[in-house]
Amino acid sequence: MRELMDEEIERLARLAVEYHGIGCSIAEIADLLIDKHPNLRLAPFRLAQVLRSAFGLSVHDLQYVTAWVQGEISLETLEERLQVTR
Repeated sequence: MRELMDEEIERLARLAVEYHGIGCSIAEIADLLIDKHPNLRLAPFRLAQVLRSAFGLSVHDLQYVTAWVQGEISLETLEERLQVTR
């Protein structure tokens, strides 16, 4: 089961890198991933794992992503926070 989850994270991380390659910001990518894979909204830690694997985000950045998934901050705020910390 763990291998299946690891494969899923790797697959989604590759997809995230592809989105980034066509000009999407990390916040936009998070939004796209949740739109295409709604189960990630229920598992913000998995989304964080995907983004960390794809972009090497810091733990602090991942806290912003989790706050956005949980509705504590807006997508625009997430965008601003991720740009500030990069």
